[in-house]
Amino acid sequence: VLFADLVGFTSLAAQTEPWTLVHYLDRLFGQMDAACQAQRVEKIKTIGDCYMCVGWTPEGGSPKETARRVLNVAQAMHLIISKNPLQKTKLALRAGVHIGPVVSGIIGKTMFAFDVWGDTVNLASRMESTGVPMATQVTQDVYDLLRDVELFRRCGLVDVKGKGPMQTYINLSPTTAPDVPVEAEPHLSHEAN
Repeated sequence: VLFADLVGFTSLAAQTEPWTLVHYLDRLFGQMDAACQAQRVEKIKTIGDCYMCVGWTPEGGSPKETARRVLNVAQAMHLIISKNPLQKTKLALRAGVHIGPVVSGIIGKTMFAFDVWGDTVNLASRMESTGVPMATQVTQDVYDLLRDVELFRRCGLVDVKGKGPMQTYINLSPTTAPDVPVEAEPHLSHEAN
């Protein structure tokens, strides 16, 4: 499970025209959707300026390969945000990844929504929220699975809400993601009619 959040977006959004903001997020999340599709990772939802996606391991598949695909998406997201400033202001992405089982389903009576729940989702969210800008923070489980194929820097113990102190790592590898089309943000203007 990968959570990614735009650092500094909320304060910048307060100073941005609504049309410009919606157009920016549409383009940005569209590029992130393409990165997910290229890696066979499923977008679950966006929550404001936060993006959540999941890599499913097929029956008989390799959890290591799935985790690498999710890290490839995180790396692509960092590249996408670096090439798409909002009104000439560069933003940064803070990402978090954890692996494990989830419960998934469709909920609602009037507006159906597919979602995932569980401790894995909560830990991935905590990795993002306790992480640092321009980095992907991962749990010990991700590190243990990928330490022979990815580069990581040990962060030390991070106090994780509901879990206490946990050892975390920052992924340092430029991943081997295939070229994902990354478009630079054009100048936006909106004239009132």
